Amino acid sequence: MSIADDEAEKAYPTRHWSGTHVKEQFCCDTDDLQEAYLRGRNAPPADAEVEAVAKRLLWNSCKWDGDDDYAAWDEEDAWDYAGRFHRWQEDYIRQAKELLTLARKAANE
Repeated sequence: MSIADDEAEKAYPTRHWSGTHVKEQFCCDTDDLQEAYLRGRNAPPADAEVEAVAKRLLWNSCKWDGDDDYAAWDEEDAWDYAGRFHRWQEDYIRQAKELLTLARKAANE
């Protein structure tokens, strides 16, 4: 299940008609759909989104080719190293939040 699917299920759990496996249905109009779309576009980024961007920023900005004291195998390994031996994660999370905010602002203008 994707992060978005998981969040949607938590916010709006699947409901069934009493004692059956038949899902409840509801009617909505295009205004309802547009409002839901806009709420999604304007929602703050999820923690998982922020962390994914932060990991990529770290991976792209550092040299992990073995010339340093430590060579990361992949993005997750670099992220783990950055958290254990340095205080880089907080900086990259802050940068990721700023970038995602700018991107969403640009998309909504």
